[in-house]
This record gives sequence, C-alpha cells and structure tokens, in this order.
Amino acid sequence: MHNLKLDTLDLLSINILVNLYEHHSATLVAKQMNIPAPKISRCLQHSRVIFNNPLFIRKKHGLIPNEFAKQLYPIAKEIVQCSEHLYQLNDNDGGSDKSHVTIHVSDLIVHQFSQLLKNAITENHLDLKFTISPDSDKLITDIIENRIDIGLISESDHEYLKQIDTYIDVVALKRLSHLYLVCDLHHPLLKQEITLESIAQYPYVSILGKPEQATSDPFLLYCSQHQLAYQLKNGDLINHNFNIAALKQHITDTDAIALLPFSKIYDHSNQMPNLHVCRLSEVETERLYLSINSPTLYLATRKGSLSPNISWLVETIGHIVNRSIH
Repeated sequence: MHNLKLDTLDLLSINILVNLYEHHSATLVAKQMNIPAPKISRCLQHSRVIFNNPLFIRKKHGLIPNEFAKQLYPIAKEIVQCSEHLYQLNDNDGGSDKSHVTIHVSDLIVHQFSQLLKNAITENHLDLKFTISPDSDKLITDIIENRIDIGLISESDHEYLKQIDTYIDVVALKRLSHLYLVCDLHHPLLKQEITLESIAQYPYVSILGKPEQATSDPFLLYCSQHQLAYQLKNGDLINHNFNIAALKQHITDTDAIALLPFSKIYDHSNQMPNLHVCRLSEVETERLYLSINSPTLYLATRKGSLSPNISWLVETIGHIVNRSIH
C-alpha cells in the first residue's frame, strides 16, 4: 500500500467507486450521476491503476466488487459523505440568507429522494437548501434539539407515539401494509414453503424498531407472542443507520433473512443480483398483522408552529413518499 499514489485519487473517482459498488452497473451510474459512460470507465481504470487491483469483476448480472473493493467501500463512502458536508458548509457560508433544512430519511425508503426533492424545489422556484442525514441513533432527541428539522420514521407502536407527543408532531404519510422478504439467492428457505414459522428458523436482520426495544419490530413481536424462537443476527444494531449497502452486507452469502415494509427493495431488486427479493404472501402478511399493528410511515417535526419552508417541505415530502411507496 505504500506505493499507492493516493494524492492522484480525485473525489469524482471515489464517488464513482461508491456508486458502482451500490448499483453494479456503469450504465446506471452514468445515468444517475449525469456523467458520460466513457468517463465512468476512465475513472474506474484510474482507480484500478492507483490501487493496483481490478476492484470489480464483470459477470452476467453486472460489476461485482471483489474482496478488496468490499474493504475499500466503507472508507470511500465516508469520504463521499464528508465531501458533501464540506460543500454544504461552503454553500451555507456563501449565502447566509438562504434557508437550510436537515432531513432524516433512510435510503431504504425512497429511491433518489434527494433528486426528487431538488426537482420539486426547482419547479417551485424556491431559495431552499437541505441536507439529508441518514444516520441518527436518537432521532427524536435530534429533532427536539434542532439538529434535525424533519424526520421520516416507521412505527407500529401507538404507545410510543403517545410518549413522544409532548415534544414531537407526527403526520401519518403511508400505512405500510406489505412485506418484502430479502435473503441470499440460494437460501434454503426458498426450497420450502415460506411461512412466518419457516422464516423464524433462520437468523433475522431487523431494520425496524428502537435499540432499546427489539420487539417493536412486528415480526419479532409476532415471534414473542407465538412462542417462536428467533435468532436476531444484527443484535444490538437494530435500526442502527441501515442502508441498502449495509443490508446487503448482512445478508449476502449468509443464511440471514430480512422482512422490509418498503417497496423500494422490491422495485430495485434487479440491481442486487446476489439476493432474492419477493413480496411475502398476503396470507402470511395478514397472519402477522392479525393482532399486531402494521407499521405506518410518519413525518416528524419539532412541536410548535412551522416556518413556511418547513410547512412546504412537509407537504412536498408527503407527496413524494405517497408516489414512491406502494
């Protein structure tokens, strides 16, 4: 590694590495980043020379990261996120009269959320900037203390909503009545009937619920109510800054299973060639939600009157969510 010429590795190449890792397609990355495909190839080749490593293997279903790329990805992702914060800091300093809003939303929920919101702001000719903050271990506290202005949360526990009602206003956006099963493409579960009981036989990855309350995940609550033993694979990492990449890392080449209420995972399953994604049958979904509330996606803001910009964002984000989730 001491021979690496890292000073020649530019931010664009790092960003392209991250996007290729997440999407496995140079064509898709070129489209999403609005960069010509040949430039994507040149940047990838530049990175390969710098690291003296192929990084990705071309297979039938796209570019598959090798072991070195898997180790490189979290570092590159952090660099990209830091660079975005620097740009935002510079923008804010250069235009203090412009409104700036921080929004918490996981990339598991809505595909291209940032771009959809930018388009809406442009169409309405608003002088409004925002930061997407996907990581928040204590979202409600962050909203109360003004670190986050708007947060999207999925919740099925009405008692929990009552507890936070003193400090937080919540608006129900969408009832999440479907479930999508995610597992490895060759998972043994796929060779048997898929039921709640058969799912419980394998390690389970929870992306719902609060760290202090594991059973706020509806599936785990169902298991507890019906005396089904379950194995929680991610343990104390329940709802700990999950995104698509982290979910794939938990599941790929293991016997773990996840159940998600967000349709994005199903809509974009073709970009995850190593995973099997399917909608859980209506029969099993109804069994699960027979005595347990299905989760609802809520938009949370700090208690009190909202500024015009925040009010507009609340309404606009609601429209985006309802159009994007089914």
